[in-house]
Amino acid sequence: MHAMRPPAPPLVACLLLLFLLAATVAPPAAAVCVPRSGGKPGRPAPLPPPKAKPSPPPPAPAPPTKPVPFVPPGGDIIKSMCLKTDYPDVCFSAIAKQPPPPLPGGKRLDGAGVLRLAMAAVRAAAAEAKKAAAALVADPKTPALVRGALKDCVEEYDDIPYTLDQVEKAMAAGDKGKTGTYLDTARTDIDTCDQGFEDRPELTPLMAKQDAMLAKLTSNCLAIASAAGLRYP
Repeated sequence: MHAMRPPAPPLVACLLLLFLLAATVAPPAAAVCVPRSGGKPGRPAPLPPPKAKPSPPPPAPAPPTKPVPFVPPGGDIIKSMCLKTDYPDVCFSAIAKQPPPPLPGGKRLDGAGVLRLAMAAVRAAAAEAKKAAAALVADPKTPALVRGALKDCVEEYDDIPYTLDQVEKAMAAGDKGKTGTYLDTARTDIDTCDQGFEDRPELTPLMAKQDAMLAKLTSNCLAIASAAGLRYP
């Protein structure tokens, strides 16, 4: 007859029971997502910055515009007359500097009025040239030979207003022959001043700039007189 084993101690049996219960109810381990870039778990990787848009090309330069000739106040008659001269730009600008003539009774500017404005520009330019020449004559630094040529210029500039007064009288009388003759004389006065320097090649033509402008202005007067029918062609 075999001897009976003593029963397991109560403490050991309780531990075994608790171990079995824990194994049956324990939750599975949660998976952890680890980013490939090695950043913090659960944070998405930053997006790349947007590409800058290419700047538009600069606008093409505007084509050069053709200069528009300046037309002084006075109507189309001034424009039409000046365009018939050899120096229309000089004609426009010179007439624009002159005070408008009185036109009583609503009378419109005519060819004779345009010629008077052009002659007024000659008077103003001749006065400026005379003043400049007289100042050089009075300058003690001016050589005697140059002073003699300048005195001739002063006399010629001084003759221009008188010559233009004769043009006015001839126009008032309707004398086309004298109108043209006196306008030619005004043009010759300027050439005489230049000739005084040309006859002496060793001299510097000190009044060349003023004479060149006066030559253009008097040439315009001749052209306007012809276009207006105030002198014989």
